[in-house]
Amino acid sequence: MILTDLNDDERMLSDALSRFAEQELAPAMPGHLERHEFPAELVRTFGEMGYMGTSYDPDYGGGGLGTRGAAIVAEILARTEPSFAAIFLCNSAPCSLISRYGSDEQKRLWLQAANEGRMVASFGVTEPHGGSDVANIKTTAVQDGDDYIINGMKLFSTNAGTPTHGFSTVVAITDPDKGAKGLSSFIVPVGTKGFSVGKRASKIGWRFADSVELYFDNVRVPAGNMVGNRGDGLRQILTVLSIGRVLMAATALGLSRRAMDLAKAYGKDRKLFGKSILEHQGLAFPLADILTKIHAAELMVRHCACLIDANRPFRNETSMAKLFASELAVEAALKAIQVHGAYGIFEEYPVSGLLGEAKVLEIAEGTSEIQRLIISRELMD
Repeated sequence: MILTDLNDDERMLSDALSRFAEQELAPAMPGHLERHEFPAELVRTFGEMGYMGTSYDPDYGGGGLGTRGAAIVAEILARTEPSFAAIFLCNSAPCSLISRYGSDEQKRLWLQAANEGRMVASFGVTEPHGGSDVANIKTTAVQDGDDYIINGMKLFSTNAGTPTHGFSTVVAITDPDKGAKGLSSFIVPVGTKGFSVGKRASKIGWRFADSVELYFDNVRVPAGNMVGNRGDGLRQILTVLSIGRVLMAATALGLSRRAMDLAKAYGKDRKLFGKSILEHQGLAFPLADILTKIHAAELMVRHCACLIDANRPFRNETSMAKLFASELAVEAALKAIQVHGAYGIFEEYPVSGLLGEAKVLEIAEGTSEIQRLIISRELMD
């Protein structure tokens, strides 16, 4: 059964976050977007209000609302500003890793700090030669007594190097002779000797959610910073990525709704041949198709979140939701720009930035091709 009705706690979350988005987030976004500047103070406020920890255990400072709650947060943020939603998304991956597989000490030290807004986290998985092949990792972690020494580098680590960055979770090879079963996950605190970040790069989307390279030069961390069991890294990462795809889909859903908000607001007032352009079927019918797909995407997101929260299998479903919703976001952004005509290509109109934001969602957390590969494997079962 697909559950779409919000319970009382979810409704309170939605109402409170919508007010925050309208009153605090929306007015501040244009300046940060123009400067490609990480909104550190807003991120701190957002975290201190408890939104970063929406899905996690209240014993560790979380809100206890599970994946359904996190999906609500991602959607509302993206409907206001997708780049801010990206900060939430990329904090969720390392926190989900610790929440699912970490020790009680790790949860109290790192997860609780992130849940309470004292810091944000980043994820270190992708490497230059690996890309979509997450098992093809070269970063190493060699045991030395009670410590591990990490060497290597990671790409595209969002939230790292920002004023509120507290730690990164990193996947590295601990047992080279075991192949994909020789990977393990570690928590690396900011300030650890030999751990550094590269310069931030400008992107077509996630414009102020900084994404950088991570460098590990003989980085020594205690064995107690290993998350879960040695050799479980690949299984952990694949699970966390699958959960993240629901939040990606929720973000794409929010972006699609923002695109339609902007298209309707502009289209109602724009006259062509004596009537609103939305009364012309050439534009109205494609928008009707997008609205229909938005409804379908919402059902997919909610269903996947319910599967995860019920501890039922979810990998194929989350890939379907991410594939469908992210491609919808691109379609919605393109059509919203088209509704604006020539104005849609000028940066002073918010709609102009949506296409880059949508395209990032098609690529991050696994490209559309990877999602189709995962889904197609069901044909062989």
